[in-house]
Amino acid sequence: MKKNIAFIGAGYMGYGIAKNLILNEFNLKVIAHKNREPIERLVGKGAKEVNNYDILLDNIDCLFICVTNTPIALNIIKKIISKIDEGVLVIDITTHNKDGSLIMKSILDKKNIKYLECPVMGGPVQAAEGILGGIVGASEKDYELSKIYLNAFCSNHFYFGPVGMGAKTKLVCNFLSLGTTTFVIETIKAIEK
Repeated sequence: MKKNIAFIGAGYMGYGIAKNLILNEFNLKVIAHKNREPIERLVGKGAKEVNNYDILLDNIDCLFICVTNTPIALNIIKKIISKIDEGVLVIDITTHNKDGSLIMKSILDKKNIKYLECPVMGGPVQAAEGILGGIVGASEKDYELSKIYLNAFCSNHFYFGPVGMGAKTKLVCNFLSLGTTTFVIETIKAIEK
């Protein structure tokens, strides 16, 4: 039986993830937003566009949230928590601040909604090609449940432990990347002198 997925944030990064979910034969619903181009492309590939959260969250197995930051993700989850059925798996692609995913989990725990954080390695090109790397924080049980979805857009996904560890690992990776880039630039400048 096909799984039913709701997707919030099918824009810059989310488009490629959503596209690969469709290509892997999931039933996908996306919510309308101001950036029409990715939504129209997803609808052209078989997604169903809806214009409110009641329809988006009706009869789903999994909800994807792929937004820019923690404040946006928290604002959305607070608006929709009453509409999400118990037992739904929420896969959060948002790159959170150090406590964002823990706050998300505490909100969802109140309704026995499963939660998995999965910030990703790669960009829009890798998302479209389905070769992202996933940095997962979740219970082991929820991680096992998520693999059917993660395999659709990640060439690799790595389990780092409970919720909170995915966000922390992603932030450390970001700092390492920035540090390495800065070191290379400063080395080149020193060589030029």
